[in-house]
Amino acid sequence: METMHDKRQARIEIRLRLDDKRLIEAAAAAEGLSLSDFVLMAVKHPAQDVLARPQRIPLSPEVSRQFTQMLRDPTTTPPLGLRNAMRRHEAWIESAD
Repeated sequence: METMHDKRQARIEIRLRLDDKRLIEAAAAAEGLSLSDFVLMAVKHPAQDVLARPQRIPLSPEVSRQFTQMLRDPTTTPPLGLRNAMRRHEAWIESAD
């Protein structure tokens, strides 16, 4: 059963060329979807990917090993680059106060 939270209540409006609109409508129809569902499907996952990027930091195998070691043994001295990053982060946090 549909609840109030299930209903779509927000809108997005865009201006586009008529031929682009017809193309998108044809693609939605080919997929058996409404125009809204097709557009939402097309933009939702890329939007989530964009927002997730800053939360992922790719590590080389060596840096990954060092990081894992530091998690297992907090007395491990972090590499110089990480120590510098920690100092910059601390300074940034202090400047925000």
